[in-house]
Amino acid sequence: MNQDRVYGIVVTSIYDGAFLDEYYSHFKDRGHLDCVRFYVVGDLSTPPACRERVERYRAMGLPWIYLGKEEQEDFLAPFPELSAEIPWKSDNRRNVGFLMAYRDRCDVIIAIDDDNYPHKNWPFLKGHSTVGKEVSRLTAVGYNSWFNLCSMMEVQCPSLGSGETVYARGFPYQRRHTACSQVDAEISEGFVAINAGLWSGDPDVDAATRLVTRCAAKENFTTDYLLASSTLMPINTQNTGLIRDAIPAYYYVKMGHPVGGMKLDRFGDIFSGFFVQKCAQAVGHRIKVGSPVVEHRRSPHNLYKDLWNELAGMVVIDDMLPLLETPLSPAKTYSEATVEFAERLEAWSVKQQGFLWDDSLRDYFKKVAQNMRLWVEVCRQLN
Repeated sequence: MNQDRVYGIVVTSIYDGAFLDEYYSHFKDRGHLDCVRFYVVGDLSTPPACRERVERYRAMGLPWIYLGKEEQEDFLAPFPELSAEIPWKSDNRRNVGFLMAYRDRCDVIIAIDDDNYPHKNWPFLKGHSTVGKEVSRLTAVGYNSWFNLCSMMEVQCPSLGSGETVYARGFPYQRRHTACSQVDAEISEGFVAINAGLWSGDPDVDAATRLVTRCAAKENFTTDYLLASSTLMPINTQNTGLIRDAIPAYYYVKMGHPVGGMKLDRFGDIFSGFFVQKCAQAVGHRIKVGSPVVEHRRSPHNLYKDLWNELAGMVVIDDMLPLLETPLSPAKTYSEATVEFAERLEAWSVKQQGFLWDDSLRDYFKKVAQNMRLWVEVCRQLN
């Protein structure tokens, strides 16, 4: 692992930051503390103990940063239009951390959740160290251009028995098929722009799956895969690493839009993951899936509320398949690819009809496209 590279880890939290203690021990034991910058993004309800914990590590000489209300507002002051699109009381605040890590020129920018913990058997930075490098791996081809990354885990479903197939949150229901686990025996090569690490314990599946299966998982793979250049899969913000150059395509989509008596929520990372994935394909880069594995000790959730918040996103993702499955034009930069995708997203949204679709939802995705273009411009200024 190249010790000269800087890994910027971005996380939002409304808790006391206790997860940082385990990351500190994990990095210290492996001699990796000098490689890491933490960007802990607080919200209005984040307790003072979180800032205190970060500042305790900062006093030890570590470049770990806590971003409270004042720090975030100061950072966004030159970008008032974007600032207005990053709401409080939302994990959308992680956008501030992404931009700051981008400004600080971190070589690899990693998104985690505050209930993701480093796994003793999977060195965290080593797993993400392939980001920005040419690698050779087996190729995950999936089925019908979709790969089920949950097939790399051994899943136990107490209500259904063992050996059941589950799919990651955001995997379109119209594309779910047991053959989505297919891996090509031949080795392929490519430049890794995105690394999608996995999770043991509580896998990141949707609330409908949780309610039915009560599933738990552990890793069940011996080698990472490169996703085939035209294959898609959901990419969340739990244990995901990206090259700095990809950040202009990694706008975390604002959630909370009312639709059909529900609220479009819990899919901000899913939309951003698909969008940056399309841009990576346009630039000719690849996605690696597998290591590192983090332990997902999921914070308390009301699964019925989660389902109510996720249902609209589940519908929209299935409706979005023609857009997601159409390649972008070859691009030289992620900014170029993002602008094209934003144009396509806006044109697609105008044409949508049927269940849940009304003028309000069409206007929402038009606004998402505008925000993507705004995000590219802010990245340009920070660069």
